[in-house]
Amino acid sequence: MLTGLIRWGRLFPVLLLAPVIGCGDGGSRAEVSGSVTFEKAPVEAGSIAFIPIEGTKGPSTGGSIQGGKYHIPRRDGPVIGPHRVEIRATRTTGEQVPAGPGSPDPSAMVDVVQMFIPSKYNSASALTANIQAGVNTFDFDLVGGATDTPPPVRAVPPQP
Repeated sequence: MLTGLIRWGRLFPVLLLAPVIGCGDGGSRAEVSGSVTFEKAPVEAGSIAFIPIEGTKGPSTGGSIQGGKYHIPRRDGPVIGPHRVEIRATRTTGEQVPAGPGSPDPSAMVDVVQMFIPSKYNSASALTANIQAGVNTFDFDLVGGATDTPPPVRAVPPQP
């Protein structure tokens, strides 16, 4: 009996640490931040996603864009390696329409919103970012139009 308690006493600290250590998420994560502009104006509200590509193993991750800036801390950040980047944002058109059926007040007027970031930066994105260990900064200067050429990405060397 005493031998069993001694073994359990040695195993118990390991069991306590198991949830903290975890089984891994496919790779080391990194902190990512930067700015997003569209037609030289900050994207006031939107989202940014980092999707692993080219054999990078790990989950997709993302965050919100507020006032033209985004920040994803390391614990939630992308895994190290190349990623495709998707950026989305909507804005009001200035038009209003009735809220319609299903709304608490179907006659209430609501703002019409539209996606203003072209698909070449989200569903058909060719934007990429090579995530490295440490702190990564990527600034995205997006432009409208129908060209398939992604804008240059300004990457600041990672900081430890």
